[in-house]
Amino acid sequence: MNKKWVVLVMAAVFLGQCKKNPADARDQAPGETAAALEQKVILTIGDVPRTNHDLKNFIRLQYNDIFEKKDNDKLLSRLFDVFSEQQVILFKAQQEGVEVGDEEVDTFLAEARSRGQAPDLDREMVRNTLKVQKFLLAAAYREIDVPDAEVAAYYEGHLDDYQKNEEIELHQIMVDDREKLLQIRSELIRQPARFEAIARGESIAPEAGKGGLMGFFEKGTLPQEMEEVVFSLKENEISPIVESPYGFHLFKVTRRRRSRMQPLASARDEIKSKLLSAKLTAAYGEFLQELKAEIPVRAHYENLYFSYKNPESGANDNENKNLPGSDPPADG
Repeated sequence: MNKKWVVLVMAAVFLGQCKKNPADARDQAPGETAAALEQKVILTIGDVPRTNHDLKNFIRLQYNDIFEKKDNDKLLSRLFDVFSEQQVILFKAQQEGVEVGDEEVDTFLAEARSRGQAPDLDREMVRNTLKVQKFLLAAAYREIDVPDAEVAAYYEGHLDDYQKNEEIELHQIMVDDREKLLQIRSELIRQPARFEAIARGESIAPEAGKGGLMGFFEKGTLPQEMEEVVFSLKENEISPIVESPYGFHLFKVTRRRRSRMQPLASARDEIKSKLLSAKLTAAYGEFLQELKAEIPVRAHYENLYFSYKNPESGANDNENKNLPGSDPPADG
């Protein structure tokens, strides 16, 4: 199996699970300290306890900005579900002797900081997350691959998806003052070649630094008020002013592509990623069910620092109950 493809898609698999749907702590009981709540056991895997502190470190590693959100018990609940799954996999990985060295942890932290993530990530949580990834690659994903023949078969079975409508390469200048844009348009009518330079100096759109280049757009993908204007333009013609909720726009079309069939060569990576993601998701689910049948798992919902929401009903479910596939709680 091509390891590069697995690593690229694994992130999407985990993001998809996390984003199905942490946050201020729930109201504490009288006399209950924040420190005591942090150390409450919320999950037991085999004989290994996990606390609110462990869950918060997991969330900080994956989605640090979640702590800035309010009224997000449903999202916290889904993150707890994912945390629980990964703790089951971690338990088995440690039983199997999976190791992650300090250099691997240092590399992960350096990459995280380069992306602007919190500099105080818990090293042990990072190590455990890498163990989970390493164990999944070795035990669940080892034989997974998407051969070229499978990509070609998918393409041939979904030809309608790769029929491209007419496309245009579009530039824009956007400002928040209509009178200013009228002056710019008057100048561009006389000197249309200055469009890119003016976009760099005057536009407030995200692509201003690229001379206003937005890229190629297929017919039927733009807001109607824009599409009617831009698809009627000749190449290098300056559009009338178009108003949107974001400001006032001038557009210029620099290239056109006629309706055509997207060739397999240009669709290959997209198809391979899609098929690989589906295979990884299925393998992950099957592997997790096998582990849950083997390893006793108990969730202590009443100890969570937020109010747990059941994924089906959305209702609170704070009783001490077991996760799917886990052993029933012991009497007493």
